[in-house]
Amino acid sequence: MKYISHTLLLVLITFSISCSGAKEVATNNNTNTSTSIYPTWYGSYEFSSDSTTFSARATAVADDSEKSILRAEKEARALLESYIAKELEDIRSELERDGSESVKKSEFILLLRNAHSKIEEDATVLNSKAINKEGVFRGFAKVEITKKQLKQLIENGFSSNAAYLRELTTAQSFKELVSI
Repeated sequence: MKYISHTLLLVLITFSISCSGAKEVATNNNTNTSTSIYPTWYGSYEFSSDSTTFSARATAVADDSEKSILRAEKEARALLESYIAKELEDIRSELERDGSESVKKSEFILLLRNAHSKIEEDATVLNSKAINKEGVFRGFAKVEITKKQLKQLIENGFSSNAAYLRELTTAQSFKELVSI
């Protein structure tokens, strides 16, 4: 009897489930980019490079359009400097691993950091835009620096020590970084 009641209960549950209508699940596959707030020039990467330039992009919010653009530009400049600084530090570390003693010295490191810190002020704004969305302005900015400009910044930064400049600029990885 116990076995029959359990079986009857399972049959009733199965029957009620099978008779109930299927509920349609709403999905949103609408990926229409025309409704995106991102400008078409904005791209999908914070940092990129090509054969002649390095570029970075950023976004920021503020209560007015000018502030949002200025914040986005400042962030993009900082990102550009940060990414290139990492590349230059990788070159310095490679030289150190290869046995260079001069790249370990604090003077070399300071000259390198001072040289690449100029990237933020020398970068050029390629595009900028602000969009008002629900009372908040979102600014977008893309900045760049040419490989030629970067090489000149490094050369100017190391102008007080020709030996350090030669050590850095003759490294194959530096040549590859700034090659045009």
